[in-house]
Amino acid sequence: MRYWRWSAAIGTAVMMSSSGAASPAQNVVSGIYDRAPEGSDAAFQAIESAIAGLPNANRPLARMRLRKSIAVSRIRISSSGDRLSIAYDAKTPIVVRIGGEPIKWKLVEGLVFDVSAKANGEAISLTFRGNDSERTTVYRSVGQQLVEETIIISPLLSTPISYKLVYNRAN
Repeated sequence: MRYWRWSAAIGTAVMMSSSGAASPAQNVVSGIYDRAPEGSDAAFQAIESAIAGLPNANRPLARMRLRKSIAVSRIRISSSGDRLSIAYDAKTPIVVRIGGEPIKWKLVEGLVFDVSAKANGEAISLTFRGNDSERTTVYRSVGQQLVEETIIISPLLSTPISYKLVYNRAN
């Protein structure tokens, strides 16, 4: 029993001194960021390519749902310890513990996701799981910019949607 306590204490000390969940959140700089067209991929074009193989009747709904998830012009991020808050435009903020249990978040009526966050080296990744899709977005700071790299997968799509968006620091 004494051996286990010392092992747990040593393990905790090692985890706290290494780049754990709280540390990388500090690397994604808290602030407000506005989308920069320069350096960003044509995300809407990536969506159109991915839904091209869907039956004509399914394309409008798929297009609308996918476009709502990327039609963002401003991101507000703040982090404190293992908590991350991120808000897209005027939508309800996502407040999640890095490495914690997923939370429920509603993008718009009918689009509810389980959202989880984890530290990933110098970046933070958020995973959005819905009924028929999964989106993983990685955020990292590069100087005064926030770089967002996203992959969306769904059994309805013949290929994953992948794009990069760049945001300039506004404050």
